Amino acid sequence: MGGSIGYVLARAKSRLAYGVEQHVSDLGVTHAQASCLMMLAKGEAHTVTDLGRELGTDVGSITRLLSRLERRGLIARTRRDDDRRVVDLSLTVEGEALVGKLPAIYCDVLRRHFDGFTTAEIETLRGLLQRVIDNHQDHYKS
Repeated sequence: MGGSIGYVLARAKSRLAYGVEQHVSDLGVTHAQASCLMMLAKGEAHTVTDLGRELGTDVGSITRLLSRLERRGLIARTRRDDDRRVVDLSLTVEGEALVGKLPAIYCDVLRRHFDGFTTAEIETLRGLLQRVIDNHQDHYKS
């Protein structure tokens, strides 16, 4: 098991997440919360369903995570007038201020974990991983 590609990918993801977790905890958020805030800031997600799909997490877990962010004043939830079942998510001023600190953290963690890699190696890895993602999307049409 220790040499399988799935195991190695999972370990690498875990190590990167742990590195981020150590830094964002100083800001009072978890890695998962920071990821949600970044996705909202970048426009990659607008609803709980969007976040769940992007993070591969169930809606219930995302809802609990968002409740904690809302209590901290980092996000706001707004029901749509045209469909009351849909709740749009947005960053508050406080959320935007916190998000402004996250890119430096992510870059620092990546820089440390990719120490010794050439730019070409990083681009090759990015391309290969994107193909894995694309193959999933082509196969499952999510």
